[in-house]
Amino acid sequence: MFAIRSLIALLLLAVSAMGFAPASLSNSAMSTTALADIKRGSTVRIKRKESYWFNQCGNVAATDKPGSARYPVTVRFDSVNYAGVNTNNFAHEELEVVEDK
Repeated sequence: MFAIRSLIALLLLAVSAMGFAPASLSNSAMSTTALADIKRGSTVRIKRKESYWFNQCGNVAATDKPGSARYPVTVRFDSVNYAGVNTNNFAHEELEVVEDK
């Protein structure tokens, strides 16, 4: 009887823990920007909603190798944020390349 109760408790614990599993990213959530499109000097639009520069454009100042850092792209802006900073690092998925006209 104790074994059955323990098994049921363990099963309920496992099922309830599934609710806390991170959601997988769907293909629609990923950006279509190719890694090769983002290079030094490119103009990019910021798609990170939490960023001070959300939906603004900036110039890529530097890029690291993909997979070497969490935020490998350094972007420089014309405006400064509340701390007086005009650069920030972003992931490739958070950027959209803007065609220069």
